[in-house]
Amino acid sequence: MTEAALAPLQRAQQLAGGAATVAVVAAVLIALGAVAQGVSPALNVFATRELTPDLAGVAAVINAIGIFWIIVLPSFLLGGALLDLSKVLDEYGKGQFFTLRASTHVRKAAEGALWALGFKIVGSPTLLSWVTHEGRGFIWHMEPFDLGLIAFAAFVAVLGRVLEAAARIKEENDEIV
Repeated sequence: MTEAALAPLQRAQQLAGGAATVAVVAAVLIALGAVAQGVSPALNVFATRELTPDLAGVAAVINAIGIFWIIVLPSFLLGGALLDLSKVLDEYGKGQFFTLRASTHVRKAAEGALWALGFKIVGSPTLLSWVTHEGRGFIWHMEPFDLGLIAFAAFVAVLGRVLEAAARIKEENDEIV
């Protein structure tokens, strides 16, 4: 490989290695932000209900914990997707661009983002409505930006599948040679 081609490749590896660390930091910050956001509504359950040492008190505690998890789960799923993406970037940082492991993590990261969006748009609002007894139907809370993110994540998932197929072909060719 010529030096002209090698320099951008080494730079890409350095960027990928640094980006892997940033992805992990972002996942942790998202999780911390979600916990901070979810604590207030959960504590509100305690403030508005009388905590008693009977079944009603236990139900209030379970309700508060449920509300907390319903609120934070989309962010935790997104953080998990970022952790999968950090694995891809780590592989790229090591110079392993066309590996089955890296391409699988591309697909997993995109699928994790789709699950996070699905839960944010339908799951969380619906479950929160059911738990707080505000409604019984399915609730959609989708903005045009969310639709764009769904399309983006879906296309990245397809890209991950294409990369997986390419990595398998490369492995077969490497075995032949």
